[in-house]
Amino acid sequence: MSPGRVMTDAGRTGAERRPLAEWLERIGTEHPRDVLAGLERVARVAHCAGVAPPAPRNVIVAGTNGKGSTCVFLEQLLLAAGDSVGTTLSPHLARFNERVRVDGREATDAALVEAFEAVERARGDTPLSYFEFAILAALRLFRTRRVDTAVLEVGLGGRLDATNVVDADVAVIVSVGLDHQEYLGDTREAIAAEKAGVLRADRPVVYGEPDVPEAVQAHARALGAPLFAYGRDYHDAVDARGWTVRLADGRTVHTETPPRVPACNAATAVQAWALLDPGFDPDAVEGACLRASVPGRLEHVRAEGRRWVLDTAHNPQAARFLAAHLPSRIGCAVLGMLGDKDAPGVVGPLLPRVAHWIVTDNRVPRGLCAADLRGRLEGMVTPRVISDPDAALTAARSTTGANDAILVCGSFDLVARARARLNC
Repeated sequence: MSPGRVMTDAGRTGAERRPLAEWLERIGTEHPRDVLAGLERVARVAHCAGVAPPAPRNVIVAGTNGKGSTCVFLEQLLLAAGDSVGTTLSPHLARFNERVRVDGREATDAALVEAFEAVERARGDTPLSYFEFAILAALRLFRTRRVDTAVLEVGLGGRLDATNVVDADVAVIVSVGLDHQEYLGDTREAIAAEKAGVLRADRPVVYGEPDVPEAVQAHARALGAPLFAYGRDYHDAVDARGWTVRLADGRTVHTETPPRVPACNAATAVQAWALLDPGFDPDAVEGACLRASVPGRLEHVRAEGRRWVLDTAHNPQAARFLAAHLPSRIGCAVLGMLGDKDAPGVVGPLLPRVAHWIVTDNRVPRGLCAADLRGRLEGMVTPRVISDPDAALTAARSTTGANDAILVCGSFDLVARARARLNC
């Protein structure tokens, strides 16, 4: 073997590294996407790989909805303040690289491949799920790049999520609603207890809603973790003068530019930042308002002579939020969903805002076909059934006028297809 050429898995040299696509196929095939029991396996591999903690300061963001926008806004706050930041997001819409960001930019294929190789060496024969493998690779990349702060989006729940091998200096729970009940429990309190697993003793937790579940409050008390709740301890307001956030310590931050992400989530990010860095520069907030956005979350697009609103809302809580923030009455909505989601619970809040509905296939594992989705909505709405997603989008355009808005929602796959078609 030539000097300087490193052996990788299966006897390959560094110059012959597997391409990223091959790695993704491999971990998707060899490593189950189902949730595996316990966190000990992940912690053991993280220790062997030397990746926990991934940064001197670490923030973990849990929640049923709003995690991505909170993570991205916090990322932009930290970048504006001069930090180097590693951020994880999930799931991705178009490219796996979207899941791992360094200083606001997607990780390169080469950087991800190197991180995958390191995790593969460290894990030995320890089984890992797809998400666990991906998170450990992200932690490795952040450690290698020596980022100042890691912002980690929880994939599912919190207590047993791969991100929870990291001790959070500030924990964030953006919201708690009913979703993934088969894993997390059938009640809001049961789900909240799982999400509260990211809390750490004597370290602050920020909760992004006024109605804090008792499970979160009790766990915070037991750990001595100071709890700060939106609408109780910190507040925000958007008016003609801009956006104002009043923090729990009484300080006020004002910008003339409202955030491009939901203001309540942006305010939660500002409060978390203030706890992480009490000497923060308020001027950084303006930059975050200008730069922070999340594809497929209240995304407004002008294309094909129409106004489109793209949102991955796929549970009742997200649908209620979406309905409250739609710009106007929607001429047509195109809906695709997974089989384990509450379709009536998603459609219900949107009914007063939508004139016509089209249901289409969600062409992923566990996805509903259009006919089955229509059946679940029987007695509630009578949608047009168009199995092919692209044909459904074409029909939505054809049945609306230039002044109408078209909503695309219900699943990540459908929104990703719409974004590709509209050249987003």
